[in-house]
Amino acid sequence: MSMQTVRIGCGSEVPQEWGIPHAAKRKTTVSRREPNGVETFHLAWGSLIARPGEDWVLLQDSGEAYPIKKSIFDKTYEELAPGRYRKSAHSRLVQVPEGVTAMLATKEGEVEVRHPDYVVIGVEGEVYANSADWVAENLEFVN
Repeated sequence: MSMQTVRIGCGSEVPQEWGIPHAAKRKTTVSRREPNGVETFHLAWGSLIARPGEDWVLLQDSGEAYPIKKSIFDKTYEELAPGRYRKSAHSRLVQVPEGVTAMLATKEGEVEVRHPDYVVIGVEGEVYANSADWVAENLEFVN
């Protein structure tokens, strides 16, 4: 079976036939730190870059770390306890269909996403990826 590739640079470019994005809220909290110089994070979908002054590095209790733009963090996270943050904005997720590879141009780098993982549309229309396992563990879908 040949794989279809779809390039997506912003939320408005997610194909309508993939369905309406589903809202989800974060169940878990994270801590954050400044990048140690320019840092590269190698995730399942590709590599993302964190830059001092522009990004935070979010740290999950599992040890997973990934970058987020400070401007987006400020709009979407709240501090629940000293040094512990939870995303207060709902995420909007669309599952990548079977037989499709989504090439996402995120703010931190390009990533490649396949079924059963998700394309997430952020507060500024930016796109990023969440694995199906990560979604099940960290998010709760809302109506």
